[in-house]
Amino acid sequence: MNGIYENPKYYEIAFSFRDIPAEVDTFERLFRAYAAYPVKSILEIGCGNTPHLGELLRRGYAYTGLDISQAMLAYSAQKAAAMPGSATFVRADMLDFKIPQKFDFAFIALGSLCARNTADLFSHLHSVRRALNTGGLYLLDWCIHFAPFSDQEDTWMIEQEGIQVTTHYAERLIDAVEQRVEETIVLEVLEDGLTRTFTETRLIRVIFPQEFLQIIAHIPEFEFVGWWNNWDVDKPLGEVKDPHKISRPIALLRRR
Repeated sequence: MNGIYENPKYYEIAFSFRDIPAEVDTFERLFRAYAAYPVKSILEIGCGNTPHLGELLRRGYAYTGLDISQAMLAYSAQKAAAMPGSATFVRADMLDFKIPQKFDFAFIALGSLCARNTADLFSHLHSVRRALNTGGLYLLDWCIHFAPFSDQEDTWMIEQEGIQVTTHYAERLIDAVEQRVEETIVLEVLEDGLTRTFTETRLIRVIFPQEFLQIIAHIPEFEFVGWWNNWDVDKPLGEVKDPHKISRPIALLRRR
């Protein structure tokens, strides 16, 4: 149980820096501007510990979370059981899934798209295409790199409920031709005077903006809507001149 995805509570604390009500406000602004009809059903891909679950249910949406981690799904189902509203969970691989229900809106948050190569990326997008109603929207958070790649490291600490979680994040380029990086997340957890360490490493194919547009152009059922900086629909990325000021960019697609 040393992987971070087998320890949802610690993962939840580590990434709790987000303003979830504000992010759902952004969803709803995009719905009003770009959805073909009122959005009622939502699919979160790579849902993990489902930080948006409570806010979406409170606002009346039907929620489905998809993830490969049984531990994350069990944790999220337990949360949902204590909340009013409709929530279901599906165990599946985000890179290749088929589910019978279709949705009005899908999203993937916090750079969770774990495509290892171009084939994975196409497979993922076709899976999402199958899951969306015509006119449905797909939002990708922090999945596209808007600056030349360089190795990155970051560390932060969050304490909740007497549990202190220090997160170490690193990206390292390992294959320039395949645009593949190694991402490592280490959680150092201090709880009840005991320190434990949990580590996860994965390989990810970096996606750059112009190739993203070309990939979408080869999937005729999708159309590109737009992209914005730091979840702010008043800040389109075309107006950001300094790439170092781009943070958590979101991109939006619509199902034809």
